[in-house]
Amino acid sequence: MFDLDSIENNWNQLSLKLSDEDIINIFKSDGATYTQYENEMQEYKKNTSLMSAEDRLLYSLFGTNKELIEKENKLKEKYKEPEMKKLSSSNQKRVIEGCLDVVFDETKRWYNYFEKNVDIEKIYYVCLETLISTAKNCTLAESVPFRHYVFKCIERSIINLISKLEHIPYRDAWCIINNDGYRIDNVDYFKQVNMEFKYNYNVLEIEKPSKIYDRLKNEYYDVDYLKDYSSEEFINIYNQALDEMDDLSKNVMRLIFDSNGNSILTYNEISDFLGINPNKVYRIKRKVLKKLKQDERILDYK
Repeated sequence: MFDLDSIENNWNQLSLKLSDEDIINIFKSDGATYTQYENEMQEYKKNTSLMSAEDRLLYSLFGTNKELIEKENKLKEKYKEPEMKKLSSSNQKRVIEGCLDVVFDETKRWYNYFEKNVDIEKIYYVCLETLISTAKNCTLAESVPFRHYVFKCIERSIINLISKLEHIPYRDAWCIINNDGYRIDNVDYFKQVNMEFKYNYNVLEIEKPSKIYDRLKNEYYDVDYLKDYSSEEFINIYNQALDEMDDLSKNVMRLIFDSNGNSILTYNEISDFLGINPNKVYRIKRKVLKKLKQDERILDYK
């Protein structure tokens, strides 16, 4: 069983925590700060720039100063343009181990924020993976503590996780978490909406491709050359079968699938539209599909 407190206690006993100053010094040792990058870039420009701003403007207008351009190009071949440096693998490990306190704190904070409706282990690994990614890709501005980068990146990762679990756009999840009650529907204005999380993840969990493959690997694929000609007839029979059902079942199925059999709305969206629980949407869908599979008119197309 996952035990966050035990993991945190073990980390504290190892005394691996780094101060903000320690972390900045690690980034400096690898040259992975914006200050060092800007200094290198200024030195590069000093060695390779022969033209003034006026010279460049005249060249773009009239094609003058071609000799200077050629000399600059040769210098640029000689001096390699500096790149933003990242931490070495060994220093990435040091920084990750030294900043796990952010992961522990943020895991607890988000777990409590979601009123324990989201699995704490899932939140923990999202926070940990974000810390690892930040340490790997960050070029540090010395005026901003590294932990602040991690904090903001974790917030984005959590919002992204919830948007996927809830089957809602990222911006809607952001609005709910930030409690502003607004969703951006147009760059010119805000539309006020009532939004809240459903925490109905057992039903809405997206299956991994590997699971889908295991379920379908024994199915056979046969080319049906009559499919295009009979599809319209099948849709008519399908709609006829739906018309014989109660209004709620009929409405749910027509909101789930369009005339081409493609998904239209998520369970949450249908729930909001019809004013019923997402679990009920799921149960209705299963009940209708089971009924359709036993319909002799549908079986003719199996």
